Amino acid sequence: MVHLHITSWVLAIILALYVGHGYKNGQNVKIAHMILRLLYFVILGTGLYLFIGLDKDAMPSDIKMLYNIKMTLGIIMLGVFEYFTVSSKKKRKMVIPATVFTVIILALLYIGFRLPLGFHFFA
Repeated sequence: MVHLHITSWVLAIILALYVGHGYKNGQNVKIAHMILRLLYFVILGTGLYLFIGLDKDAMPSDIKMLYNIKMTLGIIMLGVFEYFTVSSKKKRKMVIPATVFTVIILALLYIGFRLPLGFHFFA
């Protein structure tokens, strides 16, 4: 399930960047945007499945807190994905959406790779 979760958010990042640049350049990327919206459900579903399946009684409180922070940031990130793509669709300045997008993605990657479930780049 971890691999499906990681694959889905990697695809979502690539697709969000594609949709954002497509709207910026005046291309018709409505189908890609709808696929991205479907990926939100896959990300949310697999993330909830992994979060609920954790044995929280056997882990230290700091690890529990990191999982809760990651879950909260992950849900916020789904909104940021949509904010990023809709802002580019409406031809708004992209400095703030791109900055928020980048900061939250980096925070999620750091926390996710630091936690025991999944890959261990920063453990």
